[in-house]
Amino acid sequence: MPTGAAAQERRVLGLWTAGWLFVLLAAGLLWLGDLSLQWPVLLVPVVWAVVSVRPRREA
Repeated sequence: MPTGAAAQERRVLGLWTAGWLFVLLAAGLLWLGDLSLQWPVLLVPVVWAVVSVRPRREA
């Protein structure tokens, strides 16, 4: 059963991961891709961040 500290740690890790994923995807799109066509791929880390900060029920 996660404690409050463990849940906070999971949130921070999820946001950290989503942030780096956004940066790396954006850099890849700017370098190799076409941002005007492939911008929806940047929604993946945004959804990841939203899921990581949503409140969860404690088991």
